[in-house]
Amino acid sequence: MLDIIFLIKAIISFLFLFILTRLMGTKQLAQLTYFDYIVGITIGNFTASMVIEPEIRTMDAVIGITVWGVLPIFLSFLSRKRSSFRRLLEGSPTLVIENGKFRTEGLIKENLTAHNIMLLLRKGGNFKLEDIELAILETNGDISVIQKKSARNVTVQDLKQTEQSQKEPRVLIIDGYLLEGALIELNLSKDWLLKELKKKGATSLQEVLIAQLQPDGTLYVDIWNGNVNQQLNL
Repeated sequence: MLDIIFLIKAIISFLFLFILTRLMGTKQLAQLTYFDYIVGITIGNFTASMVIEPEIRTMDAVIGITVWGVLPIFLSFLSRKRSSFRRLLEGSPTLVIENGKFRTEGLIKENLTAHNIMLLLRKGGNFKLEDIELAILETNGDISVIQKKSARNVTVQDLKQTEQSQKEPRVLIIDGYLLEGALIELNLSKDWLLKELKKKGATSLQEVLIAQLQPDGTLYVDIWNGNVNQQLNL
């Protein structure tokens, strides 16, 4: 038998949610900040609870949805009027790579690892750290990259290279974790790698933020101290 009360609550929640989403405006998923994401989840939970949980009064759920729907609209209005309030609400972009080197203070601020940043870089087609002039983590979680001029300009040597001869940079260490599979594929030993790292001041793998083997045979090393970032030659 059809539950009329359930049906009415479902229709009310649907209409109420539709009105709120129209008032809050349209954003692409890539434009949502973390705060927008949490607000959307919370409103959805309130709406679902109003329908499927009989112990929650309809009016209580409506009040909750209204508060979580109207306050973000009000905050969005304030953020358009005052840039300082917008920075407080949405945060600000964070510099994570500068001149090919990780900015460890940026990683700590955003609670990210080098692995997280490398994933974002690879998704954008950026594989070589030393080719990156600046990498900025945006407030929506995307990463913006400015490559060095030398990396953007095509040279005669680049034109002579065939697709078969081009090699992809390989990460050997990331966030202090040794990728043994990469060493085996490249016919390199762990002892050799540890000796090379020790020459440059790293006493353990845990001190290494990232070590990346470049296509030209050089090893790019970034050490967790914000200052010591060395390039090693094989």
